[in-house]
Amino acid sequence: MKRLLLWLPLTCLGVLLAGCSADPLNLLVLSARAPGDKCDFPDDTLYVSRGSLDLTPYVVGTAQVVTNRYYQVFSWQNNLQPNPISVGGQVVDPGTGNNFVADRIHYEYQYSDPSVVLAAEAANTHAVISAGGQSKDNSIGVDLIQPGAFAAINGSTAIDSGAQTLLVTFQIFGKTLAGGSKYTNEVTFPVSIRRLSTTPVDCAASGLVLNTGVCGVPGRDQAVSCTTP
Repeated sequence: MKRLLLWLPLTCLGVLLAGCSADPLNLLVLSARAPGDKCDFPDDTLYVSRGSLDLTPYVVGTAQVVTNRYYQVFSWQNNLQPNPISVGGQVVDPGTGNNFVADRIHYEYQYSDPSVVLAAEAANTHAVISAGGQSKDNSIGVDLIQPGAFAAINGSTAIDSGAQTLLVTFQIFGKTLAGGSKYTNEVTFPVSIRRLSTTPVDCAASGLVLNTGVCGVPGRDQAVSCTTP
C-alpha cells in the first residue's frame, strides 16, 4: 500500500496509463485505490500498483470453487464543468448536462504465457460522475478479468509452475446527460496469476475456515489457505 501525493505523475507510474490522454483529458481514470480494512476502497490517497490472484481450487460445502474475478476500484474525475442555465435571473438547470454516465467497458489483455490467446472483451456497466467531480470523492469499480479471459487462463498449465503476468487494459465509454458520447483514458493494471496447487483446499475437513482476506475473496492478493474460525 502506498500513499498518493500527486495525482497525474504518480498515476502514470503506478497505474500505467496507456497514452495518458483522453477526450481531451476530460474524463480521467486515475489511481487504483487500496481496499482498506473493510474492502470499501475509501481513500483516494492510498493506492496499489498491481494485484495478484491464486487460482487454487477450494471447497465450499460440497462444491469445488475457483475465484474467477479480480474486482478493483479506481478513482476518477470529470473535468467537464457544470453549465447552469438561467432564465430571467433564475437558474432553471444547475448544469447537469456535463454529468457523465458510463455504460460499457472495453478490455484488452496481454499475457506472459504465449500458449494462451486472450481476445478483447466488453461488459455493460452503470456509473455516474457529476460535472466537476474530483477523484477524492468519486470512484468506479471494474471487474478486470472477464469470463473469456478467466476461462482461457484457468484452463492453462503454465500457472501451475510459476506466476504469470496479466496486463489488463480497459477504457470506459458512455454519454453526458446532454447526449454527447465521451470516453475515459485507457488504463493498464497488472495482475500476477498463479495456481499453487491443483488439489482443492478443504478447510472444513480440518475444522478450519478459508482465509478470505479483507475483501472476503480467497486467493485475492494472497494464497488460498485456511485459518482458525
